[in-house]
Amino acid sequence: MSDIITFNTEDAVKKEVVKPQQAEIFQLLREDHPILLEKMPQFDFDKPPVDPIKFASTLVDTCKYYRGYGLSANQCGFKYNVFVMGTNDDYVAFYNPKIVSSKGEIHLAEGCLSFPLLGLHITRAEMIDIEYQDYNGVLRQATYSGISARCFQHELDHMHGIVYTQRVKPMALQMGIKKRNKLMKKMRIK
Repeated sequence: MSDIITFNTEDAVKKEVVKPQQAEIFQLLREDHPILLEKMPQFDFDKPPVDPIKFASTLVDTCKYYRGYGLSANQCGFKYNVFVMGTNDDYVAFYNPKIVSSKGEIHLAEGCLSFPLLGLHITRAEMIDIEYQDYNGVLRQATYSGISARCFQHELDHMHGIVYTQRVKPMALQMGIKKRNKLMKKMRIK
């Protein structure tokens, strides 16, 4: 996954997005939905609640449809410990993900599909070593830096019931919301 990605949440709210042929697309939940603040239970590969391959594929299609770089199951109303992230046709599904170690810090802008047009500067680890299960339940390890590390941490927060608005100071959040409201008014979005 490329570490050079432009940040543009306006794409997520454009109305002229076309649904891919024969793709199932999950509905995104609004930012005030209580599931976004719940910790997700471990995904049980011995007794999977859904087909993990099909579910991951639909999450990817949904993420692409809304022009995101990452999407968690709970953002679509599902209490599964899984998210996807990627660009173009290079996406990975992370079941039961966790950070094993981290290094450095960096403060950059982030957005979230559950909070359209709300850009906030968040401090996150610059480099992370992670573990997760793939859609077959196989344990995997990886190291991410840059935007990939940031995206992973953002989506992992969703798995723990943390939204990025909780990671900024109240004044920064107020300013971000005010800016978003002006932009939504300008774009005539309700």
